[in-house]
Amino acid sequence: MDYADIAIKLIIARVDAYLADMGKRRTAGTYPALDEAVRGLTDDALKEWALVSGGKGEGGSYEGAAGRYVRALELMGGNTILQTLMELSLAEYIYPEFSAYLEAGFDLGPCLHMAALIEGRDRLSNTEARELAEKARRLLILDMRSEPLQYAPVRADGRLAGYLEGSDDTGTLLSDMAVLYTSDDESLHEPFANEALIRQGASHFRSGGRVLALTGRGGRRFIARHIAKDLGRSFLFLNIADLIRRADKDDPTPLRDALIRETYYLDAGVCLYGFDDRFIMGGSTDRERGRRDMERLSGMLFKPLTDEGIPLILCVDETAMLPDRRYTDGMRCVSLPERYGFDDRKRLWQGLFKLHGLGLDAASFASRYRMSPKEASLAVAAYMDELQPEGEDVSGKEIKGKRKGADGDRPGSVSAGSLEEESFARISIENIRKSDTGPGRIVYSDIRLEDVKLKSNVKMVLEDALNAVLSGPVALDEWGLRKNYPYGSGVSLLMAGPPGTGKTMSANAIAGELSLPLYQVNLSNTVDKYIGETEKNLEKAFSFAEKNNAILFFDEADALFGTRSEVRDAKDRYANTEISYLLQRMEAYDGIVVMTTNLKGNIDTAFMRRIRFVAHFEHPDEEMRRAIWESCITARLPHGEIDTEYLASQFDKFTGSVIKTVFLNACVRAAGTKEELSMKHLIYAIKQETEKESPVGFSMDTLGKYAYLL
Repeated sequence: MDYADIAIKLIIARVDAYLADMGKRRTAGTYPALDEAVRGLTDDALKEWALVSGGKGEGGSYEGAAGRYVRALELMGGNTILQTLMELSLAEYIYPEFSAYLEAGFDLGPCLHMAALIEGRDRLSNTEARELAEKARRLLILDMRSEPLQYAPVRADGRLAGYLEGSDDTGTLLSDMAVLYTSDDESLHEPFANEALIRQGASHFRSGGRVLALTGRGGRRFIARHIAKDLGRSFLFLNIADLIRRADKDDPTPLRDALIRETYYLDAGVCLYGFDDRFIMGGSTDRERGRRDMERLSGMLFKPLTDEGIPLILCVDETAMLPDRRYTDGMRCVSLPERYGFDDRKRLWQGLFKLHGLGLDAASFASRYRMSPKEASLAVAAYMDELQPEGEDVSGKEIKGKRKGADGDRPGSVSAGSLEEESFARISIENIRKSDTGPGRIVYSDIRLEDVKLKSNVKMVLEDALNAVLSGPVALDEWGLRKNYPYGSGVSLLMAGPPGTGKTMSANAIAGELSLPLYQVNLSNTVDKYIGETEKNLEKAFSFAEKNNAILFFDEADALFGTRSEVRDAKDRYANTEISYLLQRMEAYDGIVVMTTNLKGNIDTAFMRRIRFVAHFEHPDEEMRRAIWESCITARLPHGEIDTEYLASQFDKFTGSVIKTVFLNACVRAAGTKEELSMKHLIYAIKQETEKESPVGFSMDTLGKYAYLL
């Protein structure tokens, strides 16, 4: 028999004795369940219960049901009237007959007045009744709006009974919206970043602070859980949007009281998340509604929580979303970094790779992926979900099994240094596709530099730009050079040359080499005739690329980065303002910018000074043209003899893009006639292309020795 059970049976006996002393007929015996409960009390059980109730246990400490019973009494101030009230309410909850029994004896159900009578008090003052009621509602359900308060009905529910029996499941009002994280939660791994923020948050509460606001984006709830762990305290996590939706439908008071009661049961704090500018600020179209919602939440929830001394963590995007400080005394704001430096990113990747048993180069990932801790953690976890290991142990340096890829499941293994980094880019893109891409589009590239036929001097510049991305952070951060370069630490590359020489393909190859998405800015969606709109669109493009870890790509960049003109009218003045904005934004940008132009001379000299790498593309020579023709002939392509020597030498004006267009048209013609590719198909496609480009018509002499095939 546990202590709560003894207490419930004992209160039935005490009520029966009280009624007898008052000269009323004892009625418990007429209720079989109550009679059996009273008869079940033994002297030994009563003695043991008396020790617990009086706090006289060994060392004054109890575990299990006894400890919970004692703690319940302490939460209500150790007052004997409140102890009796709790036991009356529990007896009514456990024994339905007890309600009828009380009505017969008192014409009342459990209330403060009844508990006071049983404890020898004839009446309570209004002030005392209110003080006791405030303490009682920590564990019991009581309507504080009832008058007189000492006669207000009080009841227990399944949550109190469950708590005394050892359950930590949240009550029914909160079960579908609250998640409990305990300080010993084994699923919580090391933070790997933001350790200082965690220490600051825990220190704030230890020094008496009541409210901590975690602002910024990416991993706030993770930090909140670590603060709870540092404090050695459980926390209830609730989405504020769920709370407000429930409050809109029903009276919010029971919900608020249930939350406060739950924090007492679990000795827990509260973390609220899910704040957004539509809900808190009302958005651009409904700010007044947002202000009213904030006022209601502050008075209904924040202040009652903090008045009870319950630690409260608010996870918000911006400080503008925070409630009025008059509702949150002792609030401190701690902001997550907008950007993480190379050293922080390196430690983050090292920790995540160690956690998942992946022996990879953290410095390489830190150089390329400017992800927040949350984004990096999700990326690694998503990759690990793609693995189907043969065994359960995924902590070693080699995980054998299958990895799902673009071509379906294929056998393979993941060992130290062999993780396909493209997975992270693909995962990142899946997240990007869920959001508004602004004035551009996302491109994921499978092209590599080896797929692009380039002259050695051009390829060297592109490799230098790649090396600046991969090794630049080492020089800037590990070698201590960043202080000398407060601006311009990003990587910018301009590719200049005639159309069709491989500039756009090279941009895609750079994205493929770095396993990063390419964010191609659409100039038609960017340049606007209205004053100031172009700058806004450009800011969206820069911000989107920064947030989503993408390469910012301006094709035909001279439309934006053109030479400034002499100011003759307002149009010239505002055009120059746009260029000045771009200059400042480029200088402050910490990411990767790739640009192409047909004429380098069209680019403003101020931009040229800020561009770190410039690659000059030219028409391909005969050797390069031959290599391009040969690269088009793949192993799966059915073909006869193809004279690449002739093709490369005869058509010296063809650029790489023209060659690929001709080859594709020839293949389509061959497939349409159900033949293998041959020179006749290529000659026909070349004739079409030549006629398209010639201003004076086609000449058979252009085709040379294969003209007879037409």
